[in-house]
Amino acid sequence: MPLKPDNPGRTPVAICVLPKETPSNSSYRRMPVSNSLKSLDSPKIALILLLGATRPAYATPEYIQSEQTGAGSVGTSVESGEYAFKPPAPARVFTKLGDMLSESTLNLNLRNFYFGRDRKTQQNIETWAQGGKLDFATPWWKDRLHLGATLHTSQKLYGPADRDGSRLLKPGQKSFTVLDQAYLEARLYRQLSLKVYRQQSNLPYLNGLDTRMIPNTFESVTLFDTSGKRFVYGLAQTWRMKERDADKFISMTKAAGIDGPDRAVSTAAARYTFPNDANIAVVNHYARDFMNIFYTEGNTRTRTRMGMKFQFSTQYANQRSVGDQLGGDFDTRFWGAKLAASHGGLLFTVARTSTTNNAGIRNDWGGDPSYISIIIENFNRAGEDAWLLGLSSDFSYFGDNGFSAFINYARGDTPDNGSNASPDQSELDLTVDYKPGTGLAKELWFRLRGAFVNQDGGNDLREVHLIANYDFSVL
Repeated sequence: MPLKPDNPGRTPVAICVLPKETPSNSSYRRMPVSNSLKSLDSPKIALILLLGATRPAYATPEYIQSEQTGAGSVGTSVESGEYAFKPPAPARVFTKLGDMLSESTLNLNLRNFYFGRDRKTQQNIETWAQGGKLDFATPWWKDRLHLGATLHTSQKLYGPADRDGSRLLKPGQKSFTVLDQAYLEARLYRQLSLKVYRQQSNLPYLNGLDTRMIPNTFESVTLFDTSGKRFVYGLAQTWRMKERDADKFISMTKAAGIDGPDRAVSTAAARYTFPNDANIAVVNHYARDFMNIFYTEGNTRTRTRMGMKFQFSTQYANQRSVGDQLGGDFDTRFWGAKLAASHGGLLFTVARTSTTNNAGIRNDWGGDPSYISIIIENFNRAGEDAWLLGLSSDFSYFGDNGFSAFINYARGDTPDNGSNASPDQSELDLTVDYKPGTGLAKELWFRLRGAFVNQDGGNDLREVHLIANYDFSVL
């Protein structure tokens, strides 16, 4: 029988345990969290996180998982094509211009983020930052027009110059503030809306990738229609983007590392949902004289009489150079398949992906939709065959206690010789989320994440994220 989402409007959560301080010659007090990882191996930390959690999650691409807690059922999972067409928030309407400011909203989201990466053959990375965003939005004037703006900041609490590279701050461990959203949105008909200037995007390969302090945002014109019960679509023209660790908007080709003519990205996207709630999505990005990206996915979910729930998903992507080939000559393909099963608050996932030998998959403008895009690696190098095992639980058996957790293990094998030879690698990821959900702590979200990458040849690394988010309304 068809399976409808258990809770499609579920809000994200995350963890911040502030590290202990130790004396240092620096004006800041040293935070040796990353060094402490050396005394623990992966299985020990996995056990600690499992014992400390009470509601784990679901393996989705990292750019989606960074914004939400894990699911305890396939009914609450969200795939890339579904995430791209998130339904709009309920509209608040006013008819007199004088009511615009009095009815506007001003929300503050505070974020505290510690990032530590220990690397075996390269310099370590370590940063601790405090910041957040101030989000302003007017109600809809006569249900037709509204304005919005977002101011983000990331301020250094700790960040030695010789441990740069976390992307929590600007290069050089510098604090920064940026007006990364400023838009006018017009509702043309029902849920057909036109949005202009600085804004977010949730599309595969063109998205916020909000895994640090501040997400990617874009200067674009978008036309999205989410009013259809079965068919939804969107069009976009994007000419500049602001990266996660920057306060300036640059051209899309410059963001892809190209010194040359500026080129915009033209996008068309659509999703069709069948009567049994299965769906198929298609997205195409075209940057003249640079690259065309085609992506498609299909998802179906079912429930058995025994209470088991299953999801089967497939995906395919093609990236190829076009026109003057500003980024070089390439033509590569990628495919993936995923099977997930859930019962009693436990969810198990297995996934398989493969990238052709021609070239690796590019991710110049956001996160990768691959089923095996996890905390550090995307497992989409040229010629890479990868698989993933994931386990999550929402601990619903114990009631709603605000905890969740999930574990993913992935392995990628690449050619041993030739132009695409690279070391085989594996990654173990662990995430614990806690969101109290009641009282003054209702909008508090803690997240603890650990990632462990092992590569043939010894280029191993360990990474920890300690995050706290708190949302509240100013107006």
